[in-house]
Amino acid sequence: MRKIVLPLLFAASAIASVASAAQTNPAPATPRPPIRQDANRDGVATRAEAIAQADARFAQMDTDRDGRITGGEMRAYRAALHDRMVASGRDVPVPPPGGGKHDGMGRRMDPNGDGSVTREEFEARALKRFDRVDANHDGMIDATERANAAEMRHVDRRERRQGVTPPVQTPAPTPAR
Repeated sequence: MRKIVLPLLFAASAIASVASAAQTNPAPATPRPPIRQDANRDGVATRAEAIAQADARFAQMDTDRDGRITGGEMRAYRAALHDRMVASGRDVPVPPPGGGKHDGMGRRMDPNGDGSVTREEFEARALKRFDRVDANHDGMIDATERANAAEMRHVDRRERRQGVTPPVQTPAPTPAR
């Protein structure tokens, strides 16, 4: 009996050691750049930081300081952003054939269709994006939620390119009475 058990134990340990040696640890993922809204650089973005970041961006876009961003101000902001990207050597998105995506203001940017975006509309859109990424609704976006949101965006874009998922349709604004 010992003659059979001892060789079986040696064989089992040899197989286990070979199997563990065959497993390779995946290379650690390259760290993602810090979250834009994370003002204090603690790795977590809060709702307050998201609002502050949205307010700062609104102030950059609202060049005439009237509390509204018009289509012209949006186009000027995007042109300046494009120029900064070119100057820094970053890859610049190529516009579709026939020009830009739209004339400066999209339906999602201007939900009431009045031709301009107020600070309140701008903050509401920023908070909507924040809430979509904040999966556990604790008011903070951590690295896990950020990675999950990035993967969801990639899958959604891939499915749209392959024709699996139709693009999201936003309802047309209803006229004010």
